[in-house]
Amino acid sequence: MINLFEKDELEKGINFLARNYPVIKKLKSQYGNPDLNRGTKNIFLSLIKSIISQQISTKAASSVHNKFQDLYSATNINPQTILNTKDLKLKSAGLSRQKIEYIKSTAKFFNETEYTYEDFNSMKDIKLKEELITIKGIGPWTIDMLLIFSLGRPDIFPVGDLAIRNGFNILFNKKHSEKQMIKEATKWKPYRTIFSWYLWRVIDGSWESI
Repeated sequence: MINLFEKDELEKGINFLARNYPVIKKLKSQYGNPDLNRGTKNIFLSLIKSIISQQISTKAASSVHNKFQDLYSATNINPQTILNTKDLKLKSAGLSRQKIEYIKSTAKFFNETEYTYEDFNSMKDIKLKEELITIKGIGPWTIDMLLIFSLGRPDIFPVGDLAIRNGFNILFNKKHSEKQMIKEATKWKPYRTIFSWYLWRVIDGSWESI
């Protein structure tokens, strides 16, 4: 299974894309190689952090996440400890009733399945998506981010991400429908993740459309 955390695979993917899209060479020159590995192998905690970040600013999410972690300063944060935590205590960290429900739903899933990083790492993308989408509060975007930044999967195109769509239109200097983007992105297989990373960089505003 291809893993973009491996430098050789990353270079191979960039070279593959550059053969059909010379713009990739320009993107690499301007933004460097994609930096995908966020150094987190705890899938459970990654999902909790994603839930906390939903629909609030980065600054607010960071504050709530720090308060959430402080609730467990004397113990490890794991599914069982969260399930044992009273909702009122979780609320004191700044979590809404809905997010508390989502966090406990995630904890229940991991408590029941006992999935580890190794389990997810060996799953194919479609199987992993089928498993995680059953968790209340976990949607396609969150799963795509997990596949890219926690597992280094090479062929993810998060078309539901607004920044991806904006970057696509800037790069190709034309407005595209979601369907058109998906069709064009099939040409990037099996390295859609790499192209997606560059689309995120393009929206910085420092790129001249081709």
